[in-house]
Amino acid sequence: MPSKVRKPNFFLDLAAALLPGPEREALVRRGAEPAGISFFLGLAELFGGALLLISNALATFQALADSNADYVVNKMDPRLLNSTAAKFAIVGNGPILWLTWVAHPLTWLLISIPLVGLARLVAFAATREAVGEPLIWLPLRLLQGVGRLLRKSERRVRFGGQRPDRLLREGEDLVILSSRPKPDWNERVTIEVEERFYRLRKTEERQVGSGWAYAYVLAEAGSNELIRGLVRWEGAAPPSIKASKPAGPPSTSAG
Repeated sequence: MPSKVRKPNFFLDLAAALLPGPEREALVRRGAEPAGISFFLGLAELFGGALLLISNALATFQALADSNADYVVNKMDPRLLNSTAAKFAIVGNGPILWLTWVAHPLTWLLISIPLVGLARLVAFAATREAVGEPLIWLPLRLLQGVGRLLRKSERRVRFGGQRPDRLLREGEDLVILSSRPKPDWNERVTIEVEERFYRLRKTEERQVGSGWAYAYVLAEAGSNELIRGLVRWEGAAPPSIKASKPAGPPSTSAG
């Protein structure tokens, strides 16, 4: 049976070649093939970036040299041409030009272009992999970081300050209301509450009074269920739940 021919998608491949690793892998799973475009981008960045860098250096040197020459010829007193200041302005002109150019932020930006191009070519030759564009992923990571901070602040406002967990019983299930998420609670672990063992049935957000809480709904584990991971809840249970008769623990996984 003939293999399915991939329909080229230039924009998808280009986006994958520019984005950082995790985002690029997500596009690769959707069919992107960024290696080829990354190679040609590398060629363009290496040679085009080098030309831009050289052109910028020559233009900067010319402007600074003209400025220094104008100062010596038109603004310096001719009687001071043999002074130390005049000799420094003439002799020290070359190193100053280089230092002034190298210290400029635009120079570092221009230097990064051929370096990224070189990294693309090396990565393609070594592993056939793409290399993300720093001018793309640096702002992207900055925006993502700001977004995480905003979402965290929003959650703090929504769920309020940290407070003790509350334990409720709803029929056969237990519900633990928490002001903070419990990332290690999932369907694969066993949760011990007052010497009884439970599985996480679902997680949801509930309004409690004027605020909100994370609600972890727990169903009691059967005695023949395996414990692949154990998490103990350290909160204080109401007397009605404490009075419940402890159940035997599920079996411990051999793996």
